[in-house]
Amino acid sequence: MKRMRRTGSAPVRDPLGAVGKRGRLVAGVLLCLVLGAGATVGAEQDPLRPAAVAGSFYPDNPDELGHLVDDLLAKAASPTVCAPGAQLVGLVVPHAGYVYSGAAAATGFKTLAGQTFDRIYLLGVDHRSGRPTVSVWPAGGFDTPLGPVPADGTASRELLAADPALVADPSQHLAEHSLEVELPFLIKTLGMRPSVFVSVGGAPDNGLALGRTLRRVLAGFPGRVLIVASTDWSHYHDVATARALDEAGIKAVLALDAPGLLARCAKGETELCGLNGVLALLTVMKEAGAKARLLVQTDSSAASGDRDQVVGYATILFEASGLPAAGSPAAGSPAAVADPATASLPVSSERETGAASGASTQVGPAAFSAGTAPALGKIETTKGEGSMDMHQEALTAVRTTLEAVLAGKPQPKVEFADPRFREECGVFVTLKEHGELRGCIGLIQGVQPLGDAIQEMAVAAATRDPRFPAVTLEELREIDIEISVLSPMIPVKSLEEIQVGRDGVLLKRGFRSGVFLPQVATEQGWDRDTFLQHLDLKAGLPPGSHQQPGAELFRFTAEVFGEKEP
Repeated sequence: MKRMRRTGSAPVRDPLGAVGKRGRLVAGVLLCLVLGAGATVGAEQDPLRPAAVAGSFYPDNPDELGHLVDDLLAKAASPTVCAPGAQLVGLVVPHAGYVYSGAAAATGFKTLAGQTFDRIYLLGVDHRSGRPTVSVWPAGGFDTPLGPVPADGTASRELLAADPALVADPSQHLAEHSLEVELPFLIKTLGMRPSVFVSVGGAPDNGLALGRTLRRVLAGFPGRVLIVASTDWSHYHDVATARALDEAGIKAVLALDAPGLLARCAKGETELCGLNGVLALLTVMKEAGAKARLLVQTDSSAASGDRDQVVGYATILFEASGLPAAGSPAAGSPAAVADPATASLPVSSERETGAASGASTQVGPAAFSAGTAPALGKIETTKGEGSMDMHQEALTAVRTTLEAVLAGKPQPKVEFADPRFREECGVFVTLKEHGELRGCIGLIQGVQPLGDAIQEMAVAAATRDPRFPAVTLEELREIDIEISVLSPMIPVKSLEEIQVGRDGVLLKRGFRSGVFLPQVATEQGWDRDTFLQHLDLKAGLPPGSHQQPGAELFRFTAEVFGEKEP
């Protein structure tokens, strides 16, 4: 067995559970984290991630920590009995400091006592690194004051192999606390069980895609599986507001309604920092026919005494006849062959996107299977008695949606006449005010019906593009709407396949990725070589990286139409 090497250093964090909170309970500074050669899979010594928040979120003294966790577990409510024929398959647990959410977390982990699992997946948040990726800790393990929890190397490698969009980037994990704080509870209830550590960064479609990938990986797996999603809920509202927000999201989780949870978050009806991991968990649980039960709902006021700015916590148990779900395609089957990546990202003012650091890029990789997206090609207008041009139908739906949402009303349910709105394909919605970019967010690959995606991306572009303040209802009158419907991704075997002006290109190399929409090259006056050199830079890579080993290129086309046609 390889030795595990401790690597890096890590900051102390806000024990309340909120990173980027309003100036409270700050302890420590972010230290420079440097990974050496030992941080790679197959190195002489596999990396052991150091505990980042021991001494702040929980005691760093092993005896003190052990006694505290034992006490929290002893005081937690007795585990609820699963329904006949069912078994525990999943948990949602909080990840704040133990003084705040330790009791709630203990209630969930107490249900694990005396049980055995062949695979454990821990799905965490990326509060700090800003990576737009889903990263799997590849080998070694996570250290704690109670000892290290080893990584399940076989399961981790299998998950990485199932979706090329997943990365093995240790730096995404080093300063993060959302998985670390769960480990002492896991150790006390299950022992030093090898686990798969996943940091689910980027946009929400990352979580949905990770869930689909997990379904494929687990299909046909003969052993028993546990999936734990780590999340806190509403942040810094008064107790009554926090409870209402949390109840709205918990209701969707209990219904296994991932789209509903995502929609509630988009409308500001609920909040949870670990949305991506919960979406992945719900995607698997829905397919498995699981049942969800709320064990605990509470907030930080019980410990802090502050009822004006609280953080919400909830513990939810999932039970089913077992995982994986019957009927899911086995990994390696044609339906499970993963193509490159999807992304949910804003586009720069030059209609560029990429994964270079900066607030204006949020590329979020996610799996998409070959053949799942229709080759729509150019959308032909479909006029007929009682029907609208498809372009106009889409544009009208977007404006109607924005008028409602920006007025504080529920997002309307639009019934699209054209059946192509039920197909799944990538789409971007761009908002321009007097010719200047005002917001742009989209999906590189289809993960939902086009009609639904157009509405959701419109709301996201208007309210969640991190480069801009939210669009107001008054502004909307001055804004022009543009929609880009994307074709499926096609792997590039030869650079000669890329046609400037026709093709957008996605570049992936390691944990870096970048994408240009098809319009970029012609708008900038670039030839193919210049186009690709700039794509390297947008991905945060040196020029020429697209031709280096490990680089992957994918091309796609787009049908672009708007209210203000050129």
